[in-house]
Formats: sequence, C-alpha cells, structure tokens
Amino acid sequence: MSEPKARDWATTAEVCEAAGVATSTAFDWSKKGVLPTYKTIAGGRRGRSSRWPAHAPAQARWVAGMLEQGFTFDEIRESLAAGEFTGGK
Repeated sequence: MSEPKARDWATTAEVCEAAGVATSTAFDWSKKGVLPTYKTIAGGRRGRSSRWPAHAPAQARWVAGMLEQGFTFDEIRESLAAGEFTGGK
C-alpha cells in the first residue's frame, strides 16, 4: 500500500484558521503582498474556491504575529524580501 501524497496546497479556510482572520482579510493580505498568490479554481456546483501554496497557513500565522507586534505591511514585505519568514517554503 502506498503512502498518501501530501498536498502541495492549502485551502482558504486553512489559511484563515491559522491566522485567526476572516476570508476577506486573507485575500487582502495577498493583494498587499504579505501572503502568497492564490489560484482560483472553478468548483462546478460548489462555486469557486482558492488554493494557496502549502506554506500559506504558516505564513499567515507569521504575518498575524508581526501585525500584533506593531509591524506595518511595508515592514512585513521588507522582512519577507529579506528571507525572515522561513516556515515551509
């Protein structure tokens, strides 16, 4: 019996739960460049859904922590560019 394949993506719900934020906040953070870009998937009857890179929940949790510490979005983007977030990439 083979091992189940690990997903290489996360759901919006997983991203939001990790950071304790609403769906709209996760999408806003992505637009602001502090979360990775997501891919919109047509779900037929279930409507549309989004898939995020597998590390997105960890990054969302990290971003939430940075914001709680008083960092601005500009500072968080600078930290990301400097490689300060290393969780799961």
